[in-house]
Amino acid sequence: MLLPEGLILEVSVDFDGWHSELSDYKKIINNVIHQIVINVPEGKQLSKFQHLELGIILCDDAFIKHLNKTYRNQNNVTNVLSFEGLSPDQAIAMLQTDAPAQAFPQSLGEVYIAYETLKREAEAGNIAFRNHFTHLILHGILHLLGYDHIEDNEAEIMEAIETKLLSNLAIDDPYAA
Repeated sequence: MLLPEGLILEVSVDFDGWHSELSDYKKIINNVIHQIVINVPEGKQLSKFQHLELGIILCDDAFIKHLNKTYRNQNNVTNVLSFEGLSPDQAIAMLQTDAPAQAFPQSLGEVYIAYETLKREAEAGNIAFRNHFTHLILHGILHLLGYDHIEDNEAEIMEAIETKLLSNLAIDDPYAA
């Protein structure tokens, strides 16, 4: 799958378990981004950037706990964290309108995924590791595009997008009861 020309994807693996568990993580990430670009309005706008960086960091529980405590004041582990590169105003202006993007390099943001937590959740939910990984990558990138799930109406919108795109990737609805 080809990424938009100006999207610079940087994947960092900071925990060895990722290599043995999921050697094709880059392909999965590219497939998720492709689905976002062709199906999500804000994703379609990514092609107008000349240089837009997206970082995906595959880490462990200790590192994501440190980030969660440092930046969110929550002293616990979580499965995924997203840190926006574009300010909320920039995201609205550049991802929700046809206005041209600035020509200088910009960052969409970074998505961190915690290996041990993902593995525990997948095992507990009887979900394939790669499917749960795919869902968390999608979830994290949607946050960078301005989607959220704090309010019920926001959660419904975000979950509907996730369910549709995961279905396109032959993955069952993670929210089905």
